Parts: sequence; structure tokens; C-alpha cells
Amino acid sequence: MNKNVDPCQETVREMVKTFAEKHMYPVSKELDEMPEPRKFPKDLYREIGKAGFIGYGMPKEYEGQGKSFLEYVTLVEELCYHDAAIGLLCSVGELATHPIINFGNDEQKKKYVADCATGRKIPSFVLTEPNAGSDASNCTTVAVDKGDHYLVNGEKIFIMHGDVTDLAVLFCKIEGKPKLSALIVDDTTQEGWQARTLKNKLGMRAATTGGIMIKDVKVPKENLLGEFGKGFRYAMGTLDSARIGVAAQGLGLAQRALDESVARAKERVAFGAPISKLQAIQWMIADMATRVEAARALCYKAAQMSDRGERFSVEAAMAKLYSTETANFCVDRAMQIWGGYGYIEEYSVIGKLYRDQRVLEIYEGTSEVQRLVIAGNIIGR
Repeated sequence: MNKNVDPCQETVREMVKTFAEKHMYPVSKELDEMPEPRKFPKDLYREIGKAGFIGYGMPKEYEGQGKSFLEYVTLVEELCYHDAAIGLLCSVGELATHPIINFGNDEQKKKYVADCATGRKIPSFVLTEPNAGSDASNCTTVAVDKGDHYLVNGEKIFIMHGDVTDLAVLFCKIEGKPKLSALIVDDTTQEGWQARTLKNKLGMRAATTGGIMIKDVKVPKENLLGEFGKGFRYAMGTLDSARIGVAAQGLGLAQRALDESVARAKERVAFGAPISKLQAIQWMIADMATRVEAARALCYKAAQMSDRGERFSVEAAMAKLYSTETANFCVDRAMQIWGGYGYIEEYSVIGKLYRDQRVLEIYEGTSEVQRLVIAGNIIGR
């Protein structure tokens, strides 16, 4: 089946396949099975940056590749087909840099974007708190104006790459102001920035996750990102875009689960014939394939709307909701088709797909949040 809606996508797919064979498959199993405490794969991250993947859709003037958003989501889809956790390394770099590109001033863009786009620095998007996940406006991290700098205190949790970040886009409240603002923390070596790696992740293990205690962290006044009180809008705008990327992650995982299921159904013999001859298996594969095609249509439509400069909040929410739940459906069916050989990871990749998929319905807005976004726009508020 032709996956593409534009010929440029095939070039992306071939490029990622070549990269995966050289840089991903040799380390994929090792990174997934690394003992605790896990180490962030900096060497691989640099290779992803050198390949141009982190900055794939970023402006060329800041050492990005300047590709369309459709090409970017195709890149993510294909990376996640080969290994979703390694694909996530790329996605987080793009997510964290997005607010600087879209809301930062010229000086901030020149100072920070190129290093993020090329993988020379590891950026992070620092929003979530112990009591401010889906309800981001409940943020309690506070920055106090000290004249020539801010002094920040608070706690952040579940921050992708937060344990090793060189550059953080930090969302907080400025003392005396009720709305969120955003600061760029470019010195994460100072004593008050206390980051740790969260242990025993279920999946996406190659892309480490951190918790951060922030105690009297100094941030220069010129590192305010955009305007006072606009942080919530910046965060939501960034997440709108990121949700299409998560949809692409789900799409890559779902396609891999489908392909593995078809291959297994053709080779496994039961009752004297390949199980692909059994109607029960055929129907599973038919349902998987149909859902994957529907997810692909939603994902690409949202990406194309972004490329045209159209508003795409609802379409992004629909794409993320359906693609990630499709991935859940497909890896579950794949596990059923593979049986014991799927459940024991010694024999197949199905268990890893199963573990990696589950977080897609949680981060960048849970499935429940996506339904609220969709309903709020369809019904009206």
C-alpha cells in the first residue's frame, strides 16, 4: 500500500531506513535493557543531530533543515517504526526548541536554536509538576524579580531529558502575577538546579526522563521568553504542534505491529496451515490495517494544515487521540497473534512495542484531554 500523500515522503523513509540500519539497530536492544541507573545515550543523540533529524523542520538560518511539517512527521513515523524510544530522542529536541523559534526574540533564536537543532545541546520542555500535569495552569513554580535576574523555586516531574538537559524552557509564575510565563534556563550546572533520572520506566527507555528540584536558580532577565503572562498560550501552542508528532509516533508503532503480525501469521503453522488462513486472524489484520490507514490520514491532514498556516488544534487532537489508541489496538492484536513468542521478549520485538506504546496516550495531553479539546471545539464552550 502507498503510504504517501506527497512524493517527498518516500525520500524521508529511505533516509531513515539507512540511518536505522547503521545507527539504531546496533544499539536498540542494549539501550532498552540497560541496567539502572540508565545513562542518556549522548553519542546516539549527537548522531541524530548530525543527521539533521532534530532540526529537520527548523529554519535553515539556525542550522535546521527547513523541511515541511509533513516531512517532519514522516521522519518521526519512520524513526518510531524502527525504534520508538530512539525516535522520541528526536521529537523531544524539536518540542523543546519550538517555543524559542516561535516566541523568542531574534537574539534568543541566534543564541540557542542552532545548538539545539544540531544536537550540540540537549534542550528540554519543563512544564509538568507533581500537581500540574493536565492542569498546567496549576503550576506552583515561582520566579521572584531580583532586579537584574529572576530567582526561581519549584519542582518539576516527568521531564523528558530533564535529567541531562543543557537548556531548559521553564514554565513558571512570576511572583505577583497569576498567569504563566516562560524562562530560558541556560545554566543547568548551577547548584540550585538539582536533576535526577527517574528509574524503572515501563517503556521508551532509551529516552530518559527526569525530575528537577529548583532551589534559588538564577535566570537573567533577558531570558524571559516572549511576554509576561503568555506562558500558557506558548505551552499550548507548542503542544498543538507536538501532538501531531505524537500521532506520528503512534503511527510508526502501529505500522510496525501490523507488519510483524502479517509476517508471523504467514510463517506460523497451526492445524496444518499458516494461521493467516484462519478467519479470526484475517479479521484482526483487517481491523489493524484499516485503523492504521485512518490514523495516517488524520496525522497527515493535520501536518498539511500546519504547512498551509491554518489553525489545526482540533485536527491535532484528533490525530493524537486516534493514532495513539490505534497503536494500542495494534500492539495488543500483535501480541495475540504472536502468543507466547510475543510475550517473551527473547523471541520478538512485540513486548517492546507493547511497553513503548503505552505512554503515547499520556504525554503531550492524555486521551481524555484530547477528547475535551475536540468536544469543546465541536460543541462550543
